[in-house]
Amino acid sequence: MTSQPADGSRVAPTLIAAYRATHYCVNGVSPPFLLRVDEANADLARCHADRGVACSAFLTAWNPGSRPMSEDENERAQERLRLLLEARGFPLIEGLGVDPTGQWEGEESLLVLGIPREVACEIGRSFRQHGVVWSDRDAVPRLVMLE
Repeated sequence: MTSQPADGSRVAPTLIAAYRATHYCVNGVSPPFLLRVDEANADLARCHADRGVACSAFLTAWNPGSRPMSEDENERAQERLRLLLEARGFPLIEGLGVDPTGQWEGEESLLVLGIPREVACEIGRSFRQHGVVWSDRDAVPRLVMLE
């Protein structure tokens, strides 16, 4: 599966390309590992197996609608996301979405273990994100564009 804007693609192709090129760094484990869209990841497969889950999503609340917000606003939104996910009982691992070209600052993120795709998309929409990165049993992170 590739990027699939559910709304007929109101997101600019350059922005979709940037999401696809992002390095999704999973930093809250030892050793840390890096996720890339559409690339199978043995570290993610081990993480799923070790934690007894079949899927995960890389989520952020930073910069809703891809509009830069202040660090304070982003941190407050990220804390709301964390609290929501914890309340739903999902195990979380700290992460950071990094632009490999260095044109934009990294975005605090979370690898959410065991979260179904539909729930990841619902939460992404509620935090006004254009997309989420979701992986199932094959441990291939896929960009899922949201309405």
